[in-house]
Formats: sequence, structure tokens, C-alpha cells
Amino acid sequence: MEEIKKLMRQAKEILPFGAGVIDLTGKVIAATDEDITDSVDSSVRSVLTSNDQFLSTADKTYHKILIGEQPKYVVYIQSNDPEAKVSLQLLSEWIKTSLKERGTDADKIIFIRNVLLDNEIREEIPMTAREFNIECKIPRLVMVVRTTAEKGADALELLQNFYTDEDIANVIAMDESTSIVIVNAQEAYETEESRNDFIENVSKSLLTCLNSEGCDAKVAVGSLVRTFQEISKSYSDAMTALKVSKIFESDSHISRYDKLGLGRLIYQLPRSLCEMFIEEVFPDEAYKQLDEETKMTIETFFDNDLNGSETSRELFVHRNTLVYRLEKVKLKTGLDLRLFEDAVLFKMATMVRTYIDYLDEGNDKMIR
Repeated sequence: MEEIKKLMRQAKEILPFGAGVIDLTGKVIAATDEDITDSVDSSVRSVLTSNDQFLSTADKTYHKILIGEQPKYVVYIQSNDPEAKVSLQLLSEWIKTSLKERGTDADKIIFIRNVLLDNEIREEIPMTAREFNIECKIPRLVMVVRTTAEKGADALELLQNFYTDEDIANVIAMDESTSIVIVNAQEAYETEESRNDFIENVSKSLLTCLNSEGCDAKVAVGSLVRTFQEISKSYSDAMTALKVSKIFESDSHISRYDKLGLGRLIYQLPRSLCEMFIEEVFPDEAYKQLDEETKMTIETFFDNDLNGSETSRELFVHRNTLVYRLEKVKLKTGLDLRLFEDAVLFKMATMVRTYIDYLDEGNDKMIR
């Protein structure tokens, strides 16, 4: 549909008269005059039932577009001059050719999507990939780009314009809010440093591209894989990164599977084990006894690597006030955050609590 609208915008610059495309119900789906889009042309019924190649009315000439033997669309030009038929036929062939190419692209997108979802037989992938000119032996990196449903189409177009060369990357839509970028990562396999730099550069460049056009998005990066057949693993890892970052780093715009750390471990734990751990560290829901001011103090203390002086300065409080608040945490939870082992235990327990709260809210099913 968008491709046909694009062709009509181009035709407007070429044709000396108006033109449009009508579907089989009579609705104008695209026209050089965009104001009449979605209007109904009652003449289309006569065009479809006519055996003639062209049909003219007082002010229009119509022509059917056939895919195989079946009518697909009706094209018209706002003129009944005999010479207009030449322009109309050329316009019809232009649209028909575009539809055929679009169909091939659609088949390729469906194939790539099925590979990502692991719906293709692994041994048969190279043969099908060859039909679409996809080189299987090049390493790949999958990135998931998540926006709002309203911005999904804009994000997809921006990414397709950013990656115009399919030898560098393939960009497809997974759903209305999710775009997938599959990047050629051949240069990234030389050293661990080159892999890290490659992932860092491509993910930041992609996010900058979107943000520069006012498109807010989250980018989740999967793992590097050696062949096209393995992109389902990279996609699965990227989705894990998206989920884990939503739980533990909701403010982060880029999440990498290879940098998830403790969050990935906790996400894979069964709920029963998480609840047992919480009861052991925070018996009788001791954590809930801490007020918001104390929780903010703890968070700042951790952000400053347990440095009391930096924490006091950032919170604009006297060091004795900080010591008092930390003592209050020790009294309520039994953990002295000034001791490294207790601080680690507290940090882990709060992350596990965050995960349990997340499960209680039923959000996990909302992240595909």
C-alpha cells in the first residue's frame, strides 16, 4: 500500500493530469491528489465486469491491473483523450512491476522472520537463502529496536534509510512496534576488543539515527553468531536483553546481552528460589520497613561505590547523618552496608525483590 502511494507521488511530478489506484471495492487507495484518498469511485464495478482493456467515462479512463488472470487493482487517469491511454498503460505496468518486486521482497522478509523465530529447518536454510542472495557464512549481529506502536512505522523507515545496502544490514519489521536489524559482523571476530567496539559503535549509531529524528527507542543487542543459520540465537539473546533491561535498568536505552551481568542470572531463577532467598535476607519483610529517604540514600551509596564522603556530598547531608541512616538500615535488616559482603547481599536481594514485583505485575507476557 505504501509503495503504491509512493508511486502516485512520483507520478504527480510526471503526468500532466490526475491519476489514482482503486481497490476491488471501489475505494481509492492512492492518488496524485491525496485529498481524494479513501473516497469511493462507483465506476469501478463497470470496469471490473467489462471485457474491454480500457473503459472511459465523461472525465476518466480506467484500466485493470491483473496479477495472473485475476484483477488486483484498477488504475485511472483523469482524461478521456485517446492519447491518455498510453500514459495509463505505462502507469499500470509501472505499478504491476513494483508489485511483483514487492512480492519478492515480502517473501524474503517472511523467510528472514522465520529464521529469526527458529521456524525454518536449519539444514534447509542455506538453500533458501541462496534464492534471496543471502550469504550464510558471514557472521551476524541481531538488534531489536522497540518503540511505541505510533512510532513503529517511522522507526522502520528511518532504519531502512540508514541501512540502504543489504550487504551491510537487513532491516525488517517484526510487529507494529518492533524493528529488527541484522548486521553483517564479519569485521568483529578478530579480537575481543574489536567485537566490543563493533557492538558499541553499531548500537550507538543506530540509536543516534533514531533520536536525531525525534524517535525515542530502546535498542537491545543480541550475541554475535558465526552464520546466518544462527541468527535465531542472536535474536533470542536480544529479546532477553530487552526484558532484563526493562526490569533492572528501565532508564537504559541500549541493553547488550553480553553486559547484563547479575540481572541475567536473576531473570533465569525460578520464582520459588527467589522467594526463599528474600525470606532469608529480609525476614519478616524487613525491606518494606525502610522509608523512601533511606532507600534513596542506599541507592546513592551504591552508585558511589560505598564511598561515604562522595555520598554525603551528593546528598547534601553531613557525614554523621549518612552514618545514622546506614545504622538504621543495619537495625532494620541486620545488614551493615559499609561491609562489602553485606552490601553485595543487600544489592542482590533488592534486585531479586524487583524481579518478584515485576512478576507480580504480570508484565513478562507483555514483552514479546
